[in-house]
Amino acid sequence: MRTMSDWVDYAEAQGFPQRGGASDTEIEQIGSAFARQFTIPLPSDYADLLQISNGFDFDGIVVYGTRDQDDADGFLPGLFDSNERLIHGVESIDTPLRFVGETGDVLFAYDTVEHQWKAVARYGWHTVFRFSSFGELFDAVLTTTQ
Repeated sequence: MRTMSDWVDYAEAQGFPQRGGASDTEIEQIGSAFARQFTIPLPSDYADLLQISNGFDFDGIVVYGTRDQDDADGFLPGLFDSNERLIHGVESIDTPLRFVGETGDVLFAYDTVEHQWKAVARYGWHTVFRFSSFGELFDAVLTTTQ
């Protein structure tokens, strides 16, 4: 499995510049909210990614940053803002899924009932793949780009 730094370097080498990393304070601030919403501590590999790049955007694969960012580099969704839009958009949906990213018709999520990381279909939210960690999910998704 590649490190988060390796994947960020790979994305940049392929012509997809990444944003700067989140500050320790920003990561610390989302940690308690993440634990409440996801029912687990902020995974260290996700925190590692945020330190290197506050959100990740590579060839249609997006991992949410600490907050929505809309700047000269384009729009990059934030973790909690995206969950608010996905779960409580037009209607509130009772779901154990908490979302960390997306690509095409697939959302990346943590299931708070089954305690698993998943790739789920954007429409219907049925499970496509299961993973033991955020790092395993991230690595599997990025491996498809090679």
